Amino acid sequence: MSQQALRLQSADLEQCADQAAAVSTRIGADHDQTAREAQALAALAGEFGLFGLNLVLDWKDAWEGSADEPYRLEQDPSEAANDGAPSPRAPFPALPAGRWHVEARYATRLIPATDWIVIALTAQLAALWGSGLGLFDLSIGQAAAFVMGALSLKLGLWITESYRTTPARMRPERGVGGLALGAILGILVANTFAPDARSAAALAATLPFAAMLLAGIHAALAIWISAAHRKGVFAETIVLVGATASAERLAARLTRGGEARVVAIVDDRLSRAPAQLHSIPVTGNVDDLLAWQDLPHVDRIVIAVTQKAEARVRSIIERMRPLPNRVDLLLDYDTTSISGRGFDKLSGAALACVSGRPHSARRALLKRLQDVALSATLIALFALPMLFIAAAVKFDSRGPVLYRQRRHGFNNRIITVLKFRTMRHEPDAPLRQVTANDPRITRIGRFLRRTSLDELPQLLNVLKGEMSLVGPRPHAVGMKAAERDLHDIVAEYAHRHRVKPGITGWAQINGSRGPLETPAAVRERLKLDLDYVARASLWFDVQILLRTAPALFGDKKVTR
Repeated sequence: MSQQALRLQSADLEQCADQAAAVSTRIGADHDQTAREAQALAALAGEFGLFGLNLVLDWKDAWEGSADEPYRLEQDPSEAANDGAPSPRAPFPALPAGRWHVEARYATRLIPATDWIVIALTAQLAALWGSGLGLFDLSIGQAAAFVMGALSLKLGLWITESYRTTPARMRPERGVGGLALGAILGILVANTFAPDARSAAALAATLPFAAMLLAGIHAALAIWISAAHRKGVFAETIVLVGATASAERLAARLTRGGEARVVAIVDDRLSRAPAQLHSIPVTGNVDDLLAWQDLPHVDRIVIAVTQKAEARVRSIIERMRPLPNRVDLLLDYDTTSISGRGFDKLSGAALACVSGRPHSARRALLKRLQDVALSATLIALFALPMLFIAAAVKFDSRGPVLYRQRRHGFNNRIITVLKFRTMRHEPDAPLRQVTANDPRITRIGRFLRRTSLDELPQLLNVLKGEMSLVGPRPHAVGMKAAERDLHDIVAEYAHRHRVKPGITGWAQINGSRGPLETPAAVRERLKLDLDYVARASLWFDVQILLRTAPALFGDKKVTR
């Protein structure tokens, strides 16, 4: 190679080295910028969230881009308030009060769980037919042949990826190919590992019938799950705050996947917001959202304003603080590169829970089972005493046996709470809290209040699912202390409604019972209620239940 060619190649290498150094510097700067943004987000969430936020980012992958790139939020350069007269907007939709939803993953797990039951029965039936003994009566080697033959059905479903589906893609014929393959594999297993010809024949005859049975079960469950999906059983109701391009992309993805249903979009700058995003109308601003009467039936509020517009995000979260609904912030980071407490995923988008406790379907189910079992048992035990109490109330004074009062329930929903009537029947009298030696209390009512037996009918509220055995006590609609609304005394008052109200609670066993007469009493009650919300667990509920009776009967000072 000539001297001139060597000089040219050397110059090219130096230029490449300079470019590599520049790229490295830019990547380092990007890492520093991303780290600063993550720290700012964590501080923001920690300042406003009840349960905090702890994000751990994988810097190796964060700058390389991913399939979630379209979900990055755009930079919002302006942080000015709404500066123009908004155009007329579509009204908020009406949401059904009794609506409930189940997480889609529990529906899809129902099919594999059913398969395990059928496969176990298939192995047991084949063993009884082939050897005359059950699986547990056979030797390990003999039982293994029947178990392996039955498990071949599961193997066929796994090979054909029959379980990798969602309620939106569920089809009745799905899994037929996997079951056919599994039956064939099972027959091969029977001929290879069965201890004798009779056992092999039993397996070969049983497996096709089991495959057909499973195909029918799969088809029936698929039809039911698909119908439930079309009715929105597996879809959360969501409100998006911020009529941004990212909000539109997220709404489109949610519509296709059916994981959630966007019921409304609001924007604090209506003069700049479009009339609709992805066929979903922009219904108003944040104030309109806060005044919406069906807001208690919304499962989640997602702020789709980039956290880089820190002042604007702070303002929105601050205004959301009085709401019991869960509030999330759509993140500027790739979903695959984030982990940590307070982080969630929604249809491929990364979310940070900045207010409200992340929902635990498992704990909710266990708590519901606990409530149903215990309340049904208590109703059976107290049926006769409740009958005597009802008769005593009826003969003691004129009026109905049960007193019905509208109170705030989960997510601020209005529920009708039942109690034995303990006061004179005055249906047109204004609402006011009970006082010491209140002349409205009847003779039998004074005894019922002192022993808290007037609360027994609320076991029916627990069975209906409106209340729980343990939780913050429900307060009457319009209840005041010192002539002030309770949410005016403490801005976070509604946070106590993040869980179902209870017959007893952490506040009650710690002496905070009866009427709230002063702002200090309201703050003390709220402090205890929010402490319960933060620590809620089944074991904590059991402790509260065990301490309830001694706390109630041993306290003679509290006005009730």
